[in-house]
Amino acid sequence: MEQKTWPDRSDGSRFTAFPLSKPSNGDGKTKLSRRSKFISKPSSSQTDGPDFSALPFDILTKIAAPFNFPNLLTASLVCKSWRDVLRPLREAMVLLRYGKRFKHGRGGFRRNLEKALDSFLKGAARGSTLAMVDAGLIYWERGQKEEAIALYQKAAALGDPAGQCNLGISYLHAQPQKHKEAVKWLHEASVGGHIRAQYQLALCLHQGLVVDRNLQEAVWSSLLTHFNCIHSELLFLRIGMMGFALLLIDDTQARWYLKAAEGGYVRAMYNTSLCYTFGEGLSHSRRQARKWMKRAADRGRGNDESCRV
Repeated sequence: MEQKTWPDRSDGSRFTAFPLSKPSNGDGKTKLSRRSKFISKPSSSQTDGPDFSALPFDILTKIAAPFNFPNLLTASLVCKSWRDVLRPLREAMVLLRYGKRFKHGRGGFRRNLEKALDSFLKGAARGSTLAMVDAGLIYWERGQKEEAIALYQKAAALGDPAGQCNLGISYLHAQPQKHKEAVKWLHEASVGGHIRAQYQLALCLHQGLVVDRNLQEAVWSSLLTHFNCIHSELLFLRIGMMGFALLLIDDTQARWYLKAAEGGYVRAMYNTSLCYTFGEGLSHSRRQARKWMKRAADRGRGNDESCRV
């Protein structure tokens, strides 16, 4: 399909506007300005109002690339031209479904990673970032990291949070590690609400991988601004999820543990108990330590699945 540029034509005649009017000399009627009279003339288009077919193919595909199947179907109902342009992405959704069935051995399909990868790559070729990410995962598991990163880069550039997160994590595992690029993409994914990226970004901050002071402030600010209350709290307690609970816990981090614990998050109760036990970020208190450990035990530390990654 021939790629168009935006706008399609300088005169903009494919897009009509509501005519601007102004009251006449008190007779209650309105008269059209010369400009609005010109716009209101019938055009060669068969439909009145905006003609969405003038939207260029590349813009439509970039907008829709991260869509899941329900959103893609909704977008396809906007008009015939959108339906036609988005056909490759709808085909990609079918291929994505087949790929997942082959990958996990579901829906009457035997597990076959070769066929799964083939389906994902065909979906990726049709523009789906979801397929790009799934294909990248298989490549990564096979040790073909360059191929995986190339797909993550495409998905990330199209705004897919999972692609951005995976790209950031890939840079952390690269040789040599690319901390600056990793933090950049993890930050992008975190702003997009990707929970795993939030956790990884918190670890980067905790481990001192974000050395630029301005970037540190931007990251902390966005983490507090863009997420809802529970995510903001959990972001900080996740620093301790995998054994970092007692490493360099300061007053601010401990307060987030305590706040999340008071909100009912079981892992935070456990970490708060440790903070009180060892006096890390909170004043040493055996009574408070026992209280929060008992609450964590009563609630069942392994029962909270709300934000696992």
